[in-house]
Amino acid sequence: MPRKRRLTVAVAIAASVVLGFLCRNISPLPLRISSGRSPAIEASNTLAASFEIAPLLAASRDGDGPVTQDNFSALDKQKSDVEVYVFLSPHCPISNAYVPLLSHLIDEFSRSNFQFFGVISGAVSDDTDEFRQKFTIRIPLIVDHQNRICEALNATHTPQVVVRTGSETIYSGRIDDRFADLGKSRQKASQQDLKRVLELLRDGLPVLPSKNVPTGCLIERQLKSPVDNGPSSQTATALTFNRDVAPIVYEHCSRCHRPGEAAPFSLMTFDDVRHHASQIEVVVRRRLMPPWKPEAGFAEFANVHRLTNHEIKVLSAWIASDRAEGNPEDLPLTPIFPAGWQLGKPDLELVMSEPFLVPADGPDVYQHFIIPTGLTDNRLVSAVEFRPGAPEVVHHSITYFDTTGRGRELDAEDPQPGYSRLGSPGFAVSGSLGGWGPGGQPRRLPKGLGRPLAKGSDIVLQIHYHPIGRAVSDQSRLGLYFAPSSSTHKTTEIMVADIDLHISAGAARHHHHAELEIPADIIVFDATPHMHVLGKEIKAVAHRPDGTTEPLIWIRDWDFYWQDNYVYRNPVSLPAGTRIELDCWFDNSTNNPLNPNSPPRDVHWGDFSTDEMAICYFQVTTNTWDDYVMLNEHATKYFATLFAEYQNQVNGRKKNSAITKAPSNND
Repeated sequence: MPRKRRLTVAVAIAASVVLGFLCRNISPLPLRISSGRSPAIEASNTLAASFEIAPLLAASRDGDGPVTQDNFSALDKQKSDVEVYVFLSPHCPISNAYVPLLSHLIDEFSRSNFQFFGVISGAVSDDTDEFRQKFTIRIPLIVDHQNRICEALNATHTPQVVVRTGSETIYSGRIDDRFADLGKSRQKASQQDLKRVLELLRDGLPVLPSKNVPTGCLIERQLKSPVDNGPSSQTATALTFNRDVAPIVYEHCSRCHRPGEAAPFSLMTFDDVRHHASQIEVVVRRRLMPPWKPEAGFAEFANVHRLTNHEIKVLSAWIASDRAEGNPEDLPLTPIFPAGWQLGKPDLELVMSEPFLVPADGPDVYQHFIIPTGLTDNRLVSAVEFRPGAPEVVHHSITYFDTTGRGRELDAEDPQPGYSRLGSPGFAVSGSLGGWGPGGQPRRLPKGLGRPLAKGSDIVLQIHYHPIGRAVSDQSRLGLYFAPSSSTHKTTEIMVADIDLHISAGAARHHHHAELEIPADIIVFDATPHMHVLGKEIKAVAHRPDGTTEPLIWIRDWDFYWQDNYVYRNPVSLPAGTRIELDCWFDNSTNNPLNPNSPPRDVHWGDFSTDEMAICYFQVTTNTWDDYVMLNEHATKYFATLFAEYQNQVNGRKKNSAITKAPSNND
C-alpha cells in the first residue's frame, strides 16, 4: 500500500538579475497586512517581498517560528546559497499530488542553506487559504496575482520548479517523471530531476544548467486588454461565453466540474471557465476531456460525452479571442443536478462497513470491499447507483457479486478495510452489476428485465482511488433497484477472451485475438472492455452468419485509468451463429511510459499490475427461457475452459521457473 506522507509545499524567491529587471520595470507593491497597514516595499528588497503575500498564510522555518506577514520581509533578506521556487495551483491535481514529495524534499534540504518558497500565480486569496488549510502548507506562499513572478522566471506550468544560485538559473522544469502525460502516471518515478540537482548543489559538485517542459496545468496568463462585457459592443459573429461557450460547457463539463463532485475545479460560471481557459483548450483539443474513449461512428452509445469538431473549434476560438462574456440575456439556465439518489430512494441501500483512508500520495489504489446483501430471496436488479463518499479521490468503481464466500476470505487476509488487487477481484466472481465513472448516470434496464442477484450474495465493490496529495477518508454507498415481481426476462453476462496471452519483452505492438460464437439469438445492452497498462487499442466486431458485421466497440487510445461500461443507444440484436471477434494491441517496449517493468519482461495473463488481460464483457438477454439456459451453459463452459487453461499455464511457468533455479550437478 502507498505510504502516508506529511504534507507540505515549496517554492522560491528571486535572484539579483531578476530583481534588477523587476526594479527597472515594475513598481513595488505593498505587503498586505491583516492590521490594515500597507508599508511600501523598498526596491532593495528581494523579488518575493515585492509582491502581495496572502494574509492568512503561515509557514515554519527552523528556529524562526511562523513566517507571518510582519516578519516575512526580514526572513526573506536572509542569505541562502540556493533558492528553490515551486509554482503550485490549488486547482491542479498534478500539482497537489506532489505536495507530500515536496514536503520530504524540504525536510531533507532546508538545513543545507536552501530556501524554499511557493508561488501561486493568478490565484485568489480565498483559494490560497483553503489550499493552505487542506494541505498543511508550512512554508511561505506568494500570491502572484498579475503573473509577474512567473513571467520573470519563465514558468509555464504547475507544478514547475526553478532552482537558482546567485544570479544563475540552474534548473527549470519538472519535479520528477512520475507523470508521463496528462492523466497518465507511472507506478513510481524513474528520474528524480529536482532531488538530483539539489543533491549535487548540496555536495558542492558541478551542475550543468538544464531545462525541460513539465507535465501539469498551464498557468493562466492575464489578458492584455480588459474584456468588454457590454452587449452593445458585441458584433453578431463575435463569440461570447453566454451565447456560444456556456451551452457547450453546461452540456459536457458541468456534471463533473461543479462543487462536491470529482473534478478538481468548478466550471459553472464565466469566471470559472475564464480562469482555466488555457488548460481547457489543451485538454479538449487533445480530446482528453471530456473523458469519452470509444471511437466516433463505430457503434452508437447512450450518454455520449464526446465534443464535436465544431464545439472544439468554438471553444478554441473563444479562448484565443478576448474571451468576452456577452449579453446576459444569452446565458442559458444554469443546469440543476439532482441531489442525493438520482433514481430516487433505492430498494436496498448498501454502505461500506467502515471508512477506507486513501493515502496522500503513491500509486493509484484498487481496493475491493465486501458488503453482504442480506437477501433472503433471489431478486432481479433493474438498476444500480453508486455514490462515492469522497468524490475527489474516487476515480471509478465496478460492482460484482459473489455467492462462494471467496471474497470474504480475501477480505479477512488483508488487515485494512477490504483487500487490494489490481484489475480484477482475484477470483471468479458470480456476476457483475456494472460500473460507474465521474459524470456517470445510472440507467434502468428496459421494462420487464433484470440482472439476477442470488439470495445471500455478497457485493464485491471494486473502487479505484487516486491519491490527491492529502489523506482522504472514503465510505461509499451503493443503491440497488429491483425489477417488479412481474418481470420475466433475465440478463446475463458473456465474455470474449483468450487466456493464451504472451507478450514478448520489447514488443511495441503485440496483437492478440479472441473470438466467441453465440449459440442462441441474443440482445446486447452494453460493452465493457478491459486491459491493463500495456494495452494500447481494443476493438470488438460481431460477424453475423449472413456475412454482415456489427461494430460493437473500438477504443484506439486505451487508457486503463479511464475504463468504463458503455451502454448502447439501442440494444443490438445478434442471431445464433454470430461470431464476436476481439482484437487487442499491447505495447511492452521501453517507449511505453506506463510499462510497470523496467527493463521490460515477458508478460502473460494475470490479475496483477505486472500482468495483462484482454477481455470484453457484454450484458445480454435472450427471447426465450430455453435460449437463456443454453446461453448460460455455453458461457459457463467457455469460462471453465479458459480458467483451466490459465491454471495449466501458471503451473507450467512455476515448474519451468523451479527447474531454472535448481542447482546443476556441476555446482
